[in-house]
Amino acid sequence: MAEIKNVVASGAALDGSDVEMEYAVFGEGPKPLILIPGLSLRSTLASASSVETAYRIFKDEYTVYLFDRRKNMPAVYPVSEMAHDLAAALKNMGVENAVVVGMSQGGMIAQHIAISNPELVSQLVLCSSSSRAEPLQLEVIGNWAKLAREGRNEELVPDFIDNAFTPSFLQRYRRALMMMYKNLTDEEVRRFAITAEACAGINTYGDLGKIKCPTLVLGADLDHVVTYEASVKIAEKLKAENVPCEFFTYEGFGHAAFDEAKDYKERILSFLRSH
Repeated sequence: MAEIKNVVASGAALDGSDVEMEYAVFGEGPKPLILIPGLSLRSTLASASSVETAYRIFKDEYTVYLFDRRKNMPAVYPVSEMAHDLAAALKNMGVENAVVVGMSQGGMIAQHIAISNPELVSQLVLCSSSSRAEPLQLEVIGNWAKLAREGRNEELVPDFIDNAFTPSFLQRYRRALMMMYKNLTDEEVRRFAITAEACAGINTYGDLGKIKCPTLVLGADLDHVVTYEASVKIAEKLKAENVPCEFFTYEGFGHAAFDEAKDYKERILSFLRSH
């Protein structure tokens, strides 16, 4: 079973405060694998057991760490600062040379870590992510942030779900997803607004050449959140900078292909084993 733990890196934040994060850990393999989730209306740790099940094929080869964002979140929290804080937590735990898998905003954080702390990252996987905000990303995630700031949860939750998932997936799971995000607390909505607003400032594109580790970029051609074009641009830039990179397109899938596509985890594991 996934175990929930807490890490405190004293004075490690950019403002000199402590960085405190919760994370779930599962698996017994010798190699560390860091999962960085994307935007979520509720902490991913609330469904850590489901994540463990989804990533069960990694458990023999890896010890998997699933991180939430820091507890004492500042009112303005850029993606670069999220990466700084997570890197500080990893260093505090003695984790290095890890596989880092980032979904959506998690991929933005992962890019920053691989650029600024290459010793922490041995292999990188970027799932439905971006290195610069495309117009659609600014519109969709910007609207989420606005709805969250205004406390319009009854509009926010369905808009979040409908943009992230494909209609065919929602035919089966929309009711369950709506229930998952029922009765959000004010603090959950506040944290979501802060993290959503941070996405507009992502700008790692010019530094992608500083990534040296093998990288897998996974895009979805029906991505209506960060856009498919954002994934293509990351992969093309990495290849132009001679970063060892593979790119794969999930056709007929939307932003949350990492949750919908049945072979997604197997594709990641195959890449990691071959590099």
